Amino acid sequence: MTEAEIAAPRAQGGAWSFLVAGDETQFQGNAGYEDVVEESYSYDSTVGNYRRVAVGDLVVVRNGREALGVGYVEALQVLPDQEKVRSRCPFCRNTGFKERTRELPRYKCSPCGNAFDRPTRETVEVTAFRAHYGGTWQPLDGCLDKGQLNELSLSRSDQQSIKKMDRTRTLEAITSRGVRMPSPRESTGTGGHRPAELPGGHRRTWAALRRGQSGFRRALVRQYGLICAVTGAAPAEVLEAAHLRPFAETQSHRVEEGLMLRSDVHRLFDSGLLAIDAGLVVRVAPSLAGHELYSAFSGTRLRIPSDAPIDRRVLADHHAATVATW
Repeated sequence: MTEAEIAAPRAQGGAWSFLVAGDETQFQGNAGYEDVVEESYSYDSTVGNYRRVAVGDLVVVRNGREALGVGYVEALQVLPDQEKVRSRCPFCRNTGFKERTRELPRYKCSPCGNAFDRPTRETVEVTAFRAHYGGTWQPLDGCLDKGQLNELSLSRSDQQSIKKMDRTRTLEAITSRGVRMPSPRESTGTGGHRPAELPGGHRRTWAALRRGQSGFRRALVRQYGLICAVTGAAPAEVLEAAHLRPFAETQSHRVEEGLMLRSDVHRLFDSGLLAIDAGLVVRVAPSLAGHELYSAFSGTRLRIPSDAPIDRRVLADHHAATVATW
């Protein structure tokens, strides 16, 4: 298969999960790749399935615990004659060894069982690839965990960096969690405006921190997906974890006392202009009657499952205290 054939779009797109390096990475066979996770993914011809990824494919980017985001491959760079430094076990030459933090020697090879202080390093020539998907990227923020991803995978291996996914079921799963995918961008090749180099970075990590990707928010995303309880599906960037009781009073984070809310709705909730009764019905302050966008929510039911683990007594207390001020 030629480089042009590898980068060409297919009539029927596939689906893949891409594993990015992180603290969970155990095997030390290579130094990893520098990825701008929200924009592109780098790999090379030593990686399984490298020939099969094509323009138009759906890709879910994951770490060792959860899904970070999803997009469609819009362009695929092919860069031949690249050098890669690879590490091997000095005893059996396998790359499947692990670094140990509490024992010496520092490394232990899983296949042969030998331990050693330093791996053997070699430089090999590879063809490098970079799949670009930034124009259609949608953050998932962990709304699909490792177990759920495994159920959608057509591969049973935990070690594959590029794993085949069931495209139909994957799209259904992310849609059910509130993610709304744009249409794949039309592309006929490797993209004339893509850089010839492979710049790195981890911009998504900082973006998640700006959104307050705390343990509380993560737990609510796992429970409800990327769906505002009042307005419905919304981009991850505008969704916040709301406490039904002020954290300053409780000093605790309980999923039963939290909801995912769009940032503007969250402000109204905290400001006493929006409340939710024990029947999970939204109430809006009369002072917002002139704002049709918000007054229209009054009387609507929360967009959460009827069996959601929400503390209705806490809702009732908040509702009573709030409407008393209207």
